[in-house]
Amino acid sequence: MNVPGRNEKDLSLYSRAIDDLARGATNAIATDTFTLANGVSRTVVPCENAGPGALPRWVPITESASKAQVWLVSADRRSFTVGHNLDAATDRTFRYEMRRA
Repeated sequence: MNVPGRNEKDLSLYSRAIDDLARGATNAIATDTFTLANGVSRTVVPCENAGPGALPRWVPITESASKAQVWLVSADRRSFTVGHNLDAATDRTFRYEMRRA
């Protein structure tokens, strides 16, 4: 989705942005997957577009991931860290979008 600039004069660009939103588009700046590390309670996820205050949003894509307890510990420059429960499963995989702060 392209967001018009603050001083944009072309109203059609605003119309297009509103239409994109209505169709479910986002202004996410990165998408990828991550798998929770086994045997530890935190996993660092490399993400070039991450930064302090950024908001990763994730969704489980495996059954084991859907049973995991996961929370955001921190969003740092070029990575974010999630805390999670310990589990023997090795396939706790999530898809995520990184959003701007």
